[in-house]
Amino acid sequence: MRSYLEQNSGKISFVILSLTLLIGFIFNEDSSGSGGHISDFYYTWTYVELLTTHFFVFGGHIADMTPLGYMILSWFNYFVNDQYIVRIILCVISLMLPILFYQALKNHYEEFDSNKLLLFASLMFLFPAFRSGAIWANASNIANIFFLIFLIFFNNWLKRNEFDKININFFYQLFFLALAVYTRQYYAFIYLYAMYIYFKKFSIKNFLRVSLIVFILSLPGFWLIINDPVLFTTLIFSPKIYNTFLITPSIMSFYLIPIFFILFLNKINKIDFKDKYTIWSSVFFIILISIISIIFDYDYTLGGGFFIKLSFLFFDNLILGSLTSIIGLILLFHLSKEHNDNLFLVILLIFLFPAFYISQKYYEPMFFIMFFLMFKSEIPRLFLKTKKNIYYLALYLGIYLTSAIINDILKITKTLTFG
Repeated sequence: MRSYLEQNSGKISFVILSLTLLIGFIFNEDSSGSGGHISDFYYTWTYVELLTTHFFVFGGHIADMTPLGYMILSWFNYFVNDQYIVRIILCVISLMLPILFYQALKNHYEEFDSNKLLLFASLMFLFPAFRSGAIWANASNIANIFFLIFLIFFNNWLKRNEFDKININFFYQLFFLALAVYTRQYYAFIYLYAMYIYFKKFSIKNFLRVSLIVFILSLPGFWLIINDPVLFTTLIFSPKIYNTFLITPSIMSFYLIPIFFILFLNKINKIDFKDKYTIWSSVFFIILISIISIIFDYDYTLGGGFFIKLSFLFFDNLILGSLTSIIGLILLFHLSKEHNDNLFLVILLIFLFPAFYISQKYYEPMFFIMFFLMFKSEIPRLFLKTKKNIYYLALYLGIYLTSAIINDILKITKTLTFG
């Protein structure tokens, strides 16, 4: 019996965790932030109804995200004309996300057992942002589906070393990434990374051809921004850019800390604190975040990430948020040292969202996907070698989800005041 469970742990985990999503749907779970997805759904439904009766209208201030996700909702609503059924349809479609994650992992880590990779992919069900997005028909899950399909084609292209020609695989990459951007505009930063890789891999002639294709795909985006400027203003940085330096690394540390700590428990310590670059960079990060914490000016009731909310909830100050920001910067610095491409990704991730509103749900599960499928690092492979590591991470994420559900029920973070 034990052998059977062990050999099929991936399938069993997927089924059980899928059922928890169903239970969450029945009870209207919104674990990603005290009613955020619920209010989002009902507030933007007006726009979905407009799109149901019109092929296209601009969202304006009703919806400040690119329209493809809302258009897809409206197409379903056109046929069923029922909010609840549209939610059910999107919940079922969201199941594609862990399945695609599994497929992408299987292609990327061919040396690992598929059962182990399915077990790992099933952890997607433990992310509050994924669950709430699935339950409340949020287009972020649709964007992540398009993003994962892009990554499958992108990584296959890199693996085959077909850099002397532009083939159909390459067109699929650009097409699905464009769909992700037109669903959630912040995925445009992935285009910057992709263009960086294309410039490195292609000849100048082919890179210019690629640039032309990307420009053509971006034309609808320019048209949208000209006619609906709110789509652009959501990506403009606040003058308080220093907030970003503290908040974003803290958010990313939430996903990196358990991975590095679990490897440390396995006696795999990948950060050499005796290395002079690590020492001096750590000193710099400590000084930088200490200064920023003094001038920090951000309404943490409107995002800020798990650690910063926890910091104000338990300590009524920024100490935990600052500490996790320093740790996050140290871990990101280590990843950047492993490969220059990682440095480019880290810079993009830190500056990805405007400083006036930075929410953890935008990085979840996007950063998790990127870490295991885009970063050029030995850390993911070392982590996936042992199934026990996945169980430890599942425990960590399970506690995270449980606390998020409790917060959803008791509205704890809504009692936080700013000032």
